Amino acid sequence: MRRLAGIILALAALGAAYAQARPTEEEKIEAVIAAVVEAYRTGDYAAMGKYYSPEVTMVPANYGPPLVGWDNVEERYRRAYENMSVAEMIRQNTRIERRGDIAWAVYQWRFVGVMGGQAFSALGHTTLILEKHGGDWKIVHNHTSALPGPLPREQAAPTETPPGSDPRPSR
Repeated sequence: MRRLAGIILALAALGAAYAQARPTEEEKIEAVIAAVVEAYRTGDYAAMGKYYSPEVTMVPANYGPPLVGWDNVEERYRRAYENMSVAEMIRQNTRIERRGDIAWAVYQWRFVGVMGGQAFSALGHTTLILEKHGGDWKIVHNHTSALPGPLPREQAAPTETPPGSDPRPSR
C-alpha cells in the first residue's frame, strides 16, 4: 500500500512539473511578438513571415491603403526599409488578451535608425490580432500608428536687444 501511495505521489509531482514547464498561451503569444519585433529589427522578413497568416491584413503607419496578404505586407516592409542600415526598436507596455483561439495585443514602441545615411526616429503604437492555426499563433491583422521622432530644437533666443526695446525687466 505504501508503495502504491508513493507511486501515485510521484506521478502527481511529475504531472505538476510537466504542467508548469509548458508555456501558457499568453507566453506563446508574447514569444510570437518578440520574434516579429526581432525579425523587423534585423530585416529578416522570411523569419517574420512565419508568424503572419497568409491572409493577413495590415493598416500601415504611413497612412497608405490597407494591405491584404503576407506577400503585399512583406513587399511593403522590403521597400520601406531597403535603405536602412541600422535599426533599433524598443517595445514596452505590452498587453495581451485572449478569448479561446483569438487574441489581441497592444504595445508602444520607440524606433531609431539610419536610412539613406540619415538618422531618424519614431514613436508609435501597434495592435495585433492573432488567431491560433494548427496549434500556432498567427498574426491575422496588424494596425500600426506612428508619430515622427523629436522635432528639431527651436532656435536659441537672440542675444542682442532689438533696436527700440528696453532690455530691463518692466516693473
